[in-house]
Amino acid sequence: MEAIVDTNVLVYETIEDSMYHEEVVDRLERIDVLYLPTNVMIEFILVMKKLGLTEAFIVRKALEILREEKVKLTSIRDVDFREALKMIRQERVDIKRINDKLILAFSKRSRVPIYTYDRQLKTQAQTLGLKVFQLEQA
Repeated sequence: MEAIVDTNVLVYETIEDSMYHEEVVDRLERIDVLYLPTNVMIEFILVMKKLGLTEAFIVRKALEILREEKVKLTSIRDVDFREALKMIRQERVDIKRINDKLILAFSKRSRVPIYTYDRQLKTQAQTLGLKVFQLEQA
């Protein structure tokens, strides 16, 4: 089983008192390959900083994630950027939604389900006919 991981999954896994921590840890253990787009990793680092965590902790956690054998850090391709920008233009949404659109574009190209807790991203994925990682899959 494989999935593209959204930023909120990494945040819930990291923050032990978060509402989905145990569920995320359990699900991540059951997934064989975790695709981690570079934009998600960058966003994760920025979110951790915004939450007030120390840079030393953030660096340790980022390295821990990257050392995990099942994690495949994945570069976003130019075709993904073009597709994401096309979605933004067609939907007339704020450019700040670029990270979600990049995840959608990567999922569309790779046909790998998205693992997220973001309701808006889930809805967009389903509207586009993309797979979303579901509880019954775990």
